[in-house]
Amino acid sequence: MTSLDSRKQKEKAFKKGKISLAVDKSVYKRFSERDMIFARVMWDESYSGYRRAINEKEETKMGMKGYSQEGYAAMNAAWMVHDTFRQAFSWENPKQAPTSLTQSTIKPKRFKSSDLEKNSKIVKRIANVYGACDVGITELDPDHPYLYTHDRMNNEINFPEGVKYAIVMLIQMDYQALKTSPALPSSITTGNGYSRMAFAIAGMADFLRNLGYQAIPAGNDTGISVPLAIQAGLGQVGRNGLLINPKYGQSVRICKVYTDFPMKIDQPIDFGVHQFCRVCKKCAKYCPSQSILYDDDPTWESPWNSVSNNNGSYKHYVNVETCYEFWVKNSTDCSNCMRVCPFTKPPGIAHDIARFFIKYFPFLDPLWLRLDNLMAYLPWWRYGKKDDALKFWKGKKYLGK
Repeated sequence: MTSLDSRKQKEKAFKKGKISLAVDKSVYKRFSERDMIFARVMWDESYSGYRRAINEKEETKMGMKGYSQEGYAAMNAAWMVHDTFRQAFSWENPKQAPTSLTQSTIKPKRFKSSDLEKNSKIVKRIANVYGACDVGITELDPDHPYLYTHDRMNNEINFPEGVKYAIVMLIQMDYQALKTSPALPSSITTGNGYSRMAFAIAGMADFLRNLGYQAIPAGNDTGISVPLAIQAGLGQVGRNGLLINPKYGQSVRICKVYTDFPMKIDQPIDFGVHQFCRVCKKCAKYCPSQSILYDDDPTWESPWNSVSNNNGSYKHYVNVETCYEFWVKNSTDCSNCMRVCPFTKPPGIAHDIARFFIKYFPFLDPLWLRLDNLMAYLPWWRYGKKDDALKFWKGKKYLGK
């Protein structure tokens, strides 16, 4: 079988939802986290965004509509736990000794259970308690294709023996805040998601260590989150390269904990995303930097000569370099592609009906796209339309509560 034949078979299986990820292992290789755009900003002098901070235009933008002083204050504060609680990302147990009378002084004994399903239920329940809106479990491939070779400091990444499971957790972002993108309220829910992510992985890792098992917490570091979430049955990849979850769409952040705690693994799911993305293209249309491709079908190679794109995976590649440069221009991050995605909607019967037809009757996808576009002009829904930042400040709910 030639490589070309193999690719065609994988393309066909991917489009039909028979495989969740299509990878040409003769081309796709593990790569370093240093090649991520956020790491390249710090060392790659050949990149036009080198040493350019996202907030470098904050003083100029402050006071403009959607970019208030209180907005910047809240956005920067939203990242506080993520940026200061670095122990959350420690591979080793950061607690050397109990720091309060409420903590146990007994050395944990290994929790023994051969009931893999029970173990999974325990982990998922605790993930929910620690803030995950959805959680899945996958077993790592032996060759670790979705782990980085090196971290941002260029240290080689090698897992301890026995660590072969990934607990993947989704942290919900606020839909109403997201609808203001690229204004500051959207950035507030992004930072809030990352800070809550830090707590979720720190708590999960400590929980597993207290059971006598190894645990490696990770946010965007250590491994690539989207393919791991797909393997854990949490969704499918969208045109913009981000995860689409059946319930929350793209309004989630992803974090994970790697462990040797034995569990029943989840299976990938198909709910019609790949077919719908071929028709939709709204994320490409509303991308301020036009960093998302309009092509109907995914490709095996990136059209951009960028080390931040790892060839050999069948997907729609994104120009992360121009994306980041818009963030600098905007003086904060951008979530337009997430905002306009038709899957990013609050739960409801109407959305459940639409998703049912998208999953089982893909020939009707153009109809659902037209309905989604129509809903954008109804004042009480405004699907995908940018909301005024003042609407966020006048709101009384967060995360739908």
